[in-house]
Amino acid sequence: MTVNATQFESLLREAFFGLSVMGAVAICNIYSFSWVTLSYRKSLKQSALHGQHFEIFRFVAFILLIVLTMLMSLSIWVFALTYFGFAPDWLSSLLFTAGFFTTVGNYSLTMPVGWRLIPSIIAFSGLFSFAWATGSSMAMASNLMQQLEKHKQI
Repeated sequence: MTVNATQFESLLREAFFGLSVMGAVAICNIYSFSWVTLSYRKSLKQSALHGQHFEIFRFVAFILLIVLTMLMSLSIWVFALTYFGFAPDWLSSLLFTAGFFTTVGNYSLTMPVGWRLIPSIIAFSGLFSFAWATGSSMAMASNLMQQLEKHKQI
């Protein structure tokens, strides 16, 4: 199968768009997850131990910040797909993005010809986001366990 100049140009445009949005999502994730993880570590070091239940509650609150970052990542894709006209409305864009971001991919949205690589790029972006979120969560859990062990509360 040969690729003509128009198809190659379309592929380059799609790759540029997808990688640009994925880059924005990656920057958002890396900054936000790092900030949440470092803020959690700092909050543990700067405060006295308030008991096991309080410390677990604080951990859950910071995990919810990670969840909000994941929702912000989805929002970047939703905005981009809606703004550039790939989806008719934000709800269709949200369902499409959420389906591929989680790599389930069970929502059908007809993409324009020459833009069929976008679901794969969204899925790759989601895999990276979930991996980074998992790493941040595990680092925070480790910090919590160290804090509780240091004060012999577990």
